[in-house]
Amino acid sequence: MKLAAKLMLVFLLAVMSMTAVASYFTVQRAYDRFTRRERELAMRTTQKMDEQLVAAWRDQGLDGLMDAIDRLAPHDSQLEVRWVWASTLPKERSYGFETASGQSGDGQSGSRGGTEWLLTRDESGEQQLHVYCPVLVDETRQGALEFTRSLKSLEEQTRDTIVSALTSIGMMAAVALGMVYFAGVRWIARPLEGLIDKTRRAGRGDFSQPLRVKGRDEMSELAGALNQMCDQLASQQDQIRAETAQRLAALEQLRHADRLKTVGRLAAGIAHEMGTPLNVVSGRAALIASGKLTPEELQASAYAIKSEADRITGIIRQLLDFARQRSVRRVNTDARDLIARTLELLRPLAEKKQVTMEWTAGPQPLLVDVDQAQIQQVLTNILVNAIQSMPLGGRVDVTAETRHRSSRGSASGPERDYLAISIADEGAGISPEHLEQIFEPFFTTKDVGEGTGLGLSIAYGIVDDHGGWIDVESRVGRGSRFTVYLPQEP
Repeated sequence: MKLAAKLMLVFLLAVMSMTAVASYFTVQRAYDRFTRRERELAMRTTQKMDEQLVAAWRDQGLDGLMDAIDRLAPHDSQLEVRWVWASTLPKERSYGFETASGQSGDGQSGSRGGTEWLLTRDESGEQQLHVYCPVLVDETRQGALEFTRSLKSLEEQTRDTIVSALTSIGMMAAVALGMVYFAGVRWIARPLEGLIDKTRRAGRGDFSQPLRVKGRDEMSELAGALNQMCDQLASQQDQIRAETAQRLAALEQLRHADRLKTVGRLAAGIAHEMGTPLNVVSGRAALIASGKLTPEELQASAYAIKSEADRITGIIRQLLDFARQRSVRRVNTDARDLIARTLELLRPLAEKKQVTMEWTAGPQPLLVDVDQAQIQQVLTNILVNAIQSMPLGGRVDVTAETRHRSSRGSASGPERDYLAISIADEGAGISPEHLEQIFEPFFTTKDVGEGTGLGLSIAYGIVDDHGGWIDVESRVGRGSRFTVYLPQEP
């Protein structure tokens, strides 16, 4: 509706301007015609009276000249003819007849073909036209006939023209208002509202309900182009969704395969871990089978068998939970419990490699919104690499704390709280030329058969999906420190 109003205003201004200009030129032409007619009348009258005026002046002087003017002047009640001497005229009304034009006092003057004309106003404010035609009656003085006519009728005509113009402008404005309003609402405002609504819905991702605009003008073409664009965007959106779903499925399969690979690494350590409770179960069962135990000893042996069986069941359940493929589900988790479970899972492998894992955390909960299985996979991948980097044994230090800092790569960005989980080992370290490549898929410095180069790449992808990142510090021969940053709720 705003555009229609603007178009209506421009149209009205154009109509009013053209009408005003036309009225101005109409009035100007009327004044020109009036002046030209009066000037021609004065010239013709002067030519007819010229010889008789000269003769009257020569024979009877000024009185005879005045009588001749009264006798020979046209009988017109609105026209006054009198004789004037140039020297007797007031300065503001004195004009040289030989000049082309002049301007003085409160009037306008001009010269056309040997005449002078002057527009003045009398005491009542009525405009008058004075035409001066020179007559040579005395070689020593310059004289002329003064023809004076009131412009009252011309002013009335001018007022009628102005009133007529204003009336025309008003009528055209009323008609234009109606036409422009009707055309603006029907042909501009409503189609534009539909286009705006369609554009806003498209901006929100809603490409349904195609827009229908009647006609074959630019609005309908624009609506058709917008509908076509929305159809293409909807098709591309569906394609992106399908490709994204396939990518996520492939990524989850890859992560699951990495977990299964880690399970294979843990199997040997867990088998050794289960050997002790199985020996206890076997020994206690043999004692019970001998029939030499007292009732109290029988009960103690049964409790021991149950305890070791529960221990074996817990180890197997923990391993199966880690290997099981699950859907992504983020929950508010205490990172201390998650780290403790991960260390417990890896403890048999660490003991087999003669590696000690030390875990330090404060008494306060470290809450973070994460997918527990995925973050456990991240910690497992980093810890397994740390254990494998120390073939002769060593120590791994794990710490967790809240740090207030800006996001990675932003030195001056907004700061927030991040959970920082640091894993430091005493292994061989990573050379500087390899440090920037460790998160690339299939990059590994291990021997053939010992690694696929996907563990750190998958860990990095999981942390990035959670809005965090992984920092690495390493010195050859001194060990490495991996720090996982995960955003915490404000």
